[in-house]
Amino acid sequence: MATILNFKELLMGRYFSNNKLLDKLTKGEFLPILNYIIRDDSLRIEMRINNQAKIYYKKSLVMTLFPMRQPELLSSGYWRESIQPVLDLESPDLYFKSAKKFVENHKRDIKENIEFEIQQKIAKNNSSINNRFLIIDMEYQFEQRKVTNRTNDKTRFDLVALDLKLNKIMLLELKQGLGTLTGNSGIDDHYLRFRQHISHPQFQTALKSDIKGILQSKQLLGLFEFDVNALIVGLDKAEIDYAYVFAAHSDVEMESYKKDFGSKYKTLYLDSQANNYTLNDGL
Repeated sequence: MATILNFKELLMGRYFSNNKLLDKLTKGEFLPILNYIIRDDSLRIEMRINNQAKIYYKKSLVMTLFPMRQPELLSSGYWRESIQPVLDLESPDLYFKSAKKFVENHKRDIKENIEFEIQQKIAKNNSSINNRFLIIDMEYQFEQRKVTNRTNDKTRFDLVALDLKLNKIMLLELKQGLGTLTGNSGIDDHYLRFRQHISHPQFQTALKSDIKGILQSKQLLGLFEFDVNALIVGLDKAEIDYAYVFAAHSDVEMESYKKDFGSKYKTLYLDSQANNYTLNDGL
């Protein structure tokens, strides 16, 4: 039986603090949506604050679910010159197929960004406790509305993972190719933002609370095929650490990264050409 979070944890945690959205997803009008997401490996559902669940396709938000309101659909920026995709709650497959096409066209027209797809593949291939790393969340952001001393920068961490071997919470930033390593949002810049967050007096408590809520919520939704209780118990003593995931396009890129940054930053390495996104090399 899963550990029940206390009231203070629920205030900042990403958990179903009321049952309305949970009931809609597991036995109500949103159940066909949940079932479709479970069947479709290209979609991710993530728990957010204020009892919201957000559904992503290749890092793009395609739907937001609320306890009381109707779902919020794909932003008009994706379909402005066409027709908004229509959601049939009883049969959501047509909506998601249409939304994914708009996302693909948008990314092709604006910029080609392989990073979106790699990130989602990493999340998919590291979703079992049989792996060393268990991906818990994507696009994690420290919610600061209730804190007095905010960080200077609002930063999203690409992936939140548990290192099951060392009992660590890992904040991971994905970098694909050598062109993503310098300048604003480059490798040095992101590490400085991590240091700023980890030194915030409330960040570590909030992060652990959020992870507990995410684990419990995803178990209730049937997204995990294992009991999360042992993981939750271990979180209080877990160290929080930061690492990069470097996806190389060639052996030359891999060797160049290792030479310039490999000894400076903790890094997990992916050979994107091998189409294997299981995290197990490095650190």
